[in-house]
Amino acid sequence: MKLSIITVNLNNAAGLARTLDSAKEQTWRDFEHIVIDGGSTDGSREAIESRAAQIAHWVSEPDGGIYAAMNKGLRAARGEYVQFLNSGDWLASPGVLERVFGRNEFAEDLLYGNSLRPDGAGGWKELPQPDSLTVARFWGMGLCHQTVFYKREWFGRLGGYDERYRIVADWDFNFRALLAGCTTRHLPFPVVHYEGRGISATQVDRMEREKEEMRRHRLPDAIYRDYERLMFLEKECVRLKKFEDWAAQIRARNPLLNYAMATKWFWEKFRPRAARRGEGEGE
Repeated sequence: MKLSIITVNLNNAAGLARTLDSAKEQTWRDFEHIVIDGGSTDGSREAIESRAAQIAHWVSEPDGGIYAAMNKGLRAARGEYVQFLNSGDWLASPGVLERVFGRNEFAEDLLYGNSLRPDGAGGWKELPQPDSLTVARFWGMGLCHQTVFYKREWFGRLGGYDERYRIVADWDFNFRALLAGCTTRHLPFPVVHYEGRGISATQVDRMEREKEEMRRHRLPDAIYRDYERLMFLEKECVRLKKFEDWAAQIRARNPLLNYAMATKWFWEKFRPRAARRGEGEGE
C-alpha cells in the first residue's frame, strides 16, 4: 500500500465529516484511512460509524493529546508514506492524490506541497512553500503539517513524535529528520485546504516557547549560538530594509514637497528654542 492517511479528532464532528468525505472522493485509491478519535461526545463517533466502510482502522477512546493520537495512528499504519490530515482540513481536490502518487514515482523521504488558506474575503489563496527545505526554515514558518507525505520508515528510525511537546512535535520531528539526512521534494501545487484554527494558531505564545525549547534541546550549544547571531543579523537586515524603503519613497516624492516637509520639520524642531530665547531677551 502506498499511503496511509491518519486523521485525529476530538469533538469536531462537522470538520471530521468533511475530512473523511474529501478522502472518499479521491480518484486515486491506493491508500488506507485511519481515524483516531479522542473519545468525542459531539457526534463524531456517529460520523465515523456512518462512514466505516471507507475507514481501514478507527478507535474512539481518551488519549494523551494530539501527538499521542498521531503516534497511535502510526502504529496502525501500513502505507509506504503517511499523511496527517487532521479533522477540519480537507484535500484540495478529488484528483490531488492522483497528481502526487498516480503520475509519479518519487524516491524522496519527505514530499510537501502548498496549502490553500482563507483569503479573508470568503475565498481561498494558495500559500506556497519553499522549493528547497533547510533547517533554517524552522527558525520561522516551518511546514504546513497537513501538506506533508512522510516515508513511514522515518518514524521508526527517529521514534515518532515527541509527546513532551503539546504544539510543536511536528516541527520537532521535521527538524530531527532533516538533521538526520532525510531527503525532500517540493510539490508546487495545493495539497490541502487548511483553515488555520488548530492549537498552533490559537496558542501562539505557547507555541513560540515550545519552539525555542525544541531548538535549545536539539542543537549543540555552539550551533545554537550561531543561530542566535543569525537571528540578530536577520532582524537588522529587516530594519535596514525598512529604512531603505523609506528613503526610496522620500527620493521619489516631488522636490517641492520634500522641501516643504523639511521646512515644517525644521520649524517645529527649532521654533520652541527661538521662542524661549526671545522671552529671555525680553526680560
